[in-house]
Amino acid sequence: MLRPPPSEILHEIFKHFENEPDYLHSCILVNRAWCANAIQLLWNKPFHLLLNKNLDSSHHLISTYLSCLNPDERHGLDLLVFPPPSSLSTSFSFITSKSYSPPTFSYPSFLRHLAHFPLTTSVQEWCFINNLNTSDNNPIMQKIIHALFRLFAKYSPNLESISFVMDMDDDIRNGLNYYDLKLNCHISTLREPNVRRWVGMVKEIEFAGDFACDQDFPTLMQICRHLKKMEVRLPEFEYREDDDHYDSSAALSARFIESQFELKYFFLRECHYPQALGIALKRQKNTLRHLKFRDVVFDNSCPLDWLPNCQNLEILEFIDSESLVPNVLDPLRLAPLTNLKSITFKEDPVPAETLESLILASKQNLEEIFFGWPEDCRQDGYAHVLKSISLNCPNLVRLGAMIGPNEIAELFGILNNCKKLKILYIYGNGRSFDVNDILPEIGKFLSSNLIELNISARWRFGPDSLNQFLNNCCVPVKDKREKMVPLKRFVIRICDFINDGHLRVLVRHSMKSLKFITLWNKKFSINEAGIDKASQWLRKSVI
Repeated sequence: MLRPPPSEILHEIFKHFENEPDYLHSCILVNRAWCANAIQLLWNKPFHLLLNKNLDSSHHLISTYLSCLNPDERHGLDLLVFPPPSSLSTSFSFITSKSYSPPTFSYPSFLRHLAHFPLTTSVQEWCFINNLNTSDNNPIMQKIIHALFRLFAKYSPNLESISFVMDMDDDIRNGLNYYDLKLNCHISTLREPNVRRWVGMVKEIEFAGDFACDQDFPTLMQICRHLKKMEVRLPEFEYREDDDHYDSSAALSARFIESQFELKYFFLRECHYPQALGIALKRQKNTLRHLKFRDVVFDNSCPLDWLPNCQNLEILEFIDSESLVPNVLDPLRLAPLTNLKSITFKEDPVPAETLESLILASKQNLEEIFFGWPEDCRQDGYAHVLKSISLNCPNLVRLGAMIGPNEIAELFGILNNCKKLKILYIYGNGRSFDVNDILPEIGKFLSSNLIELNISARWRFGPDSLNQFLNNCCVPVKDKREKMVPLKRFVIRICDFINDGHLRVLVRHSMKSLKFITLWNKKFSINEAGIDKASQWLRKSVI
């Protein structure tokens, strides 16, 4: 019988499925070695996985954790004071029984990432399933939550992150008809010394602005002073028909930022940008390495004048952020950052002067650049930016750029000069563009290092043009006479022109490397079966 791979190898393999609980559960059923490794990842962040799952079975999580309590701890919950009906669930009977079998694993010891609100809703669900009273004057839910926090603090010494955000699908949230909103932010258990020490070790935290105004937030600010990563979402304006709630959340969040000793990663999302956060982030100028803004609304009166002070910054991202007008970004143009490795401006236009200034300041340091705009935009004028990339970024590995008819020459320059390029995203300017004559020429410049080509523009080309492109970009296989396409993945986002002729060309040129074709967001294998599925999908889905 073959021996299973070493645990270290199994663990690395299973990490690719850490967000797929169904796959991990299947791995658990294979044998003991697989089970011992997969179980660690399955219970690594169990409450985070609930965010994308239905909570109907979330009470099983609580039953499992309660089974890990010792008899004295279970007795301290005093669950039997509520007379259970004859239809009492097996989970409640199991937990309160004096004679029980201990769990197979020490599940709390696997916990590395804790999401507080899904934990709370799971406890509420467990109480409801077991017919326990959860009215306002009944402390049973808080007692269970406190017991779980103590359990985690005792057996899970390596907590890495904690979240206080209720980001759940509407169908899940609406299904929690018995959820007590007064428990939404109440975490008084943090006042216990052992729990304070445990939570104080986290390096990453995520919280919403509502939580920043909770009475226990100052406690969290006192014990979490060594965060490496912070993700914040402030409440909207007019939260309570005025801005007081927003202002107080921003002020408290800013104090939390200022209190950190070595903050490296800051992520602001889905809110307005307040100047108070910029002042606080300036205090972290020596340690910040990664700044990310997603769905953030900027104001002309709040320029990013503090950003040039963060001279050690390596990654700067703006994704789907509004009002990135010159007045907001001018500080980056006048005093650009010099150590950037990655620049991203996606789903919103960026002034070409600002982007070019950042590129010219970092030059050979840059390994990743993304800038793009939705397909209904009519935006041009990035030829100078692409030329600057071509001439100054020899170490570029990933590029996503707006490339229309007026930027083709600059695209050739990038393919010719940036030989380390592995991933290329081509964004359009919203217009349909016939590339039948251009696509084959692009194949001649394609580097053997390019493993993914993603065409998200409205490019149009026929089967013959695709065939010439693949012929032109074939490279010799070392020590062999045959040639192969260097690409491993070929993505065509707007595929209403693709037909069976294109698919037959892909089969002929799959060679030894090109394994997948992605049409819109559907991935198909480059073989007869996969192409047949792609053909069927095109006939049903593409008009």
